[in-house]
Amino acid sequence: MTSSTEGKRGPYAKTEQFRLDVLDAALGLVAAHGLDAATLQLIADEVGRSKAGLLHHFGSRDALLLAIVEHRDAVNHRSFPVEPGFAGSTKLVAHNATVPGLIALFAVMSALAAADPEPTSRRDYFVARYARTRAGFVRQVEAAQQAGTARADLPAEQVATLIVATMDGLQIQWLLDPDIDMTTHLEALIRLLSA
Repeated sequence: MTSSTEGKRGPYAKTEQFRLDVLDAALGLVAAHGLDAATLQLIADEVGRSKAGLLHHFGSRDALLLAIVEHRDAVNHRSFPVEPGFAGSTKLVAHNATVPGLIALFAVMSALAAADPEPTSRRDYFVARYARTRAGFVRQVEAAQQAGTARADLPAEQVATLIVATMDGLQIQWLLDPDIDMTTHLEALIRLLSA
């Protein structure tokens, strides 16, 4: 017999809450200490569990790292909604400069996904993520072109791909040389694409 205070979803809800707690803790640890320092043991200690407990829920360190990237993307999607004129994108890039550990995690995981010789959950995630991201920018570019604020002589798909490539490329360059101001460089590209 179940308690009336236990949720309808039972232990599944607790498991999902535990996963969210782990991902929130891991986001904070990677952001604060970097990818290499945010060990499974440190994450386990942060949530009061063992490394074995983490691996039970995530399967492997790589699966946990991918889940952290997915969670980071979901948090960023809520925190930095699409805004006219690409303001949301420049705010996101400015925010990214405050979380180098998460940027390094994203860079490493996306590079590993690109190097995966065959489909993997990591590769599948990044292929789908880039398709969604480009599609979102295509909609933004088309709206800006219709409003007369973006160059109409360039196909929206190409502009969207250039914006995504620039954002990712700036992150890599910034990780290697923190003096590079990602926001000003992205704003320069947006000015080049403006009508």
